[in-house]
Amino acid sequence: MKHYFLFLIAWLSLSLSVVHAQHHAFSGRVTDTQRQPLVGVRVLLSRGDSLMAACLTDAKGRFALSDLPADTFRLQMIFPGFTTIEETCPLTRDLHTTFVMNEEMTGRLDEVTVTASASGVVRRTATGEVFRLSDSARASGDPYRALREIPRLAVNESLQTVSMIDGSQLLVLIDGRMVNSGITPIDPKDIETVELIDAVGARYVQMGVRHILNIRLKKKRDPYLFFETATRHDIPRRHSFGVVYFEVGNPKASLYGRAVAEGTHHDDSRIDSRQSDVRYLKTYNGQTRSNDGSLIGELLFKWSMSPRDYWALHAYGWKKHKTSESNGQGELRMNTPGAFTYEGYDKNDAYVLTSSLYYLHDFSDRRRFEATLDYNRNSDTDKGDRREVYVAPHPFITDYSYDNRRTSAGLNADYSASWGEASSLNVGTTLRGVSDRVEKFSYPPVPVFRHREWNGYVYASFSSRLGRLYYMASAGLEAIRLTAGDATNAYLKPRISTSATLNLGAGHSTRLSYTLTNRAPSIGQLNPYNTSTDPLVITRGNPALQPEQWHNLALSHTYGRGGLYLMPAVYVDLASELIQAHAYNDVSHFVRTYRNAGRYATLSAGGMIQYRFKNNRGSAYISAYHIENYFEGLSPRRSLSLGAGAWYTWGRWYVGGDISYRNYTYTPFSRTRQLTPEYSQVQVNYNFTKDFYIALALPYFIGRLATETNTRADSYSAYFRQEMISQSFRPWVLLRYTIRRNVKSKIRLDNVVHSREEGISL
Repeated sequence: MKHYFLFLIAWLSLSLSVVHAQHHAFSGRVTDTQRQPLVGVRVLLSRGDSLMAACLTDAKGRFALSDLPADTFRLQMIFPGFTTIEETCPLTRDLHTTFVMNEEMTGRLDEVTVTASASGVVRRTATGEVFRLSDSARASGDPYRALREIPRLAVNESLQTVSMIDGSQLLVLIDGRMVNSGITPIDPKDIETVELIDAVGARYVQMGVRHILNIRLKKKRDPYLFFETATRHDIPRRHSFGVVYFEVGNPKASLYGRAVAEGTHHDDSRIDSRQSDVRYLKTYNGQTRSNDGSLIGELLFKWSMSPRDYWALHAYGWKKHKTSESNGQGELRMNTPGAFTYEGYDKNDAYVLTSSLYYLHDFSDRRRFEATLDYNRNSDTDKGDRREVYVAPHPFITDYSYDNRRTSAGLNADYSASWGEASSLNVGTTLRGVSDRVEKFSYPPVPVFRHREWNGYVYASFSSRLGRLYYMASAGLEAIRLTAGDATNAYLKPRISTSATLNLGAGHSTRLSYTLTNRAPSIGQLNPYNTSTDPLVITRGNPALQPEQWHNLALSHTYGRGGLYLMPAVYVDLASELIQAHAYNDVSHFVRTYRNAGRYATLSAGGMIQYRFKNNRGSAYISAYHIENYFEGLSPRRSLSLGAGAWYTWGRWYVGGDISYRNYTYTPFSRTRQLTPEYSQVQVNYNFTKDFYIALALPYFIGRLATETNTRADSYSAYFRQEMISQSFRPWVLLRYTIRRNVKSKIRLDNVVHSREEGISL
């Protein structure tokens, strides 16, 4: 039986290899309606977003393309003065045929449309938009420099960060695969297309992803050796980092690595506070100074077992140490006023260790199976004290010490297939387990808090098109079992993601999308024990919390042609069983906790407009959104979000700047006002060579970061103002050097796995 089983596996493998080896030829002749040969007709065969083959007809109108895999292609034949032929071409055998091209009507010959490059064309899909880089962007030598010309992206070349213009984060994929820091090693000349996905499938809805940046690389690209190093320092000294990347290998195996050292010196802030209740009035002001340092190490080993089978082994470690000291003075009025002083000290140590094993099998260029197994351990310890002296020598002392530990593991299996021009199918499953242990050392002692979560998820997605209408439907079912202390809850929750995009032509399209998702409570929201160091405040979680359910509806219209990109949009978020901050007064303390507080809604309406200069020379954008928050039983809470930015290159110089501001954010019982823009920075780069540059930036040039928060619940009220003194008019300088050398020895598999954990902390 064993020998029969081994024979069966060998026979299946041989059958697959025979199927994969089948290639065909496509040839023929192109003439006009008078049967005269057309010379120089462009014959293009594409599949999905990739151009697979191309040629020109010879003096007799003949063409020939060989070594093509069995598949369905999109055929285009282009010749000036003649109507372009566009049709689907299924290729299951050698094919030879004759094509007849019709001359364009005379009336149409009076109109000439000139497209300088494919970079000015935006292709809409069921879930997002596909962009092509300009020639100058491909030749820039830096992937972040190239991505600057993609609309709606906020790219900082020096810090190597990419996010949406509105500040929301992205999941980055390379060729549809999840990666960690996968952009940095890419040579931009190898980028085929850049896809920005707004309507994500059920696989990513479960991960909490709202936007995806999918960079597709050329199938037949020159590999390279890669090395990069950079260092950045604030002036005067505050934040600094140094980083080294490398990748070495051959077509069978490759090793990628990253090492980062980062630290912050004397990060100062100042606070002013007022708390009042029927029994007391407490006012104080003070300052806090923090110092921290962190180390990151990462290795990714990739092995090509066969032309269609890949393995990757990933290891990642992160360690951080942070200390902070605070002191201040104030007055407490109860029966009589009395001055007091306070001082505090906190030390935090944390680490994350994670490993992943990844497997990929390509059944064909359009069918793929991948699986990822990951295991993680991390820890967060926090020790400190807060001393308040009201009447000497009788201080009020709060000592605290936490030891938080987490172990987690997960398995994901995913199958995807695509066919035709716009049809695709994706099915998969995810299993995950998490175990948390939170121990608080205090007097009187409290029990160890244990939290466990088991999660099983199955999902499927399908996308296709009907004429000008592109659509996607995706659904998943998630089974969750949570244990928080003595409380146990089990749930079966659906997830849905759908979208429909109507391509109106002439650069216009309209998209309507809907997402249903669920969010389980975090460990900090479940922990029932007090974590506050303020003697007048108790902060604790609620182990009886249930997952939130969110409905997200988005309607947007986009226009993109040439360098102009315009996108007005309306977003509606509806939540039921919302996990909401809850506060009340129990006579002796003000208690902060959480509860499932019914319904909540957010309405956001606005848009953005962006203009890109030719040849990736520059860009300018502005965005504005009106936001309304609807808490159950309360009147609408309104705010305004604004953003603007511009950059321009001139020879070796780059000049750019960005600013973002939202005036208010809310909870049911508090309002936070942003006194200065949450982000503002101007930056100048000078390129000594394409691979070596210096950057000088001035963050928070409008003013130091500052907020004020007003809280009111029952008879309790509080005012809190914070100024980040060090996050102000303080320039930084960065040097970055990169080596990319084309060699014919790089494995085809890119960075496909990443850390699933960022640490456990209350």
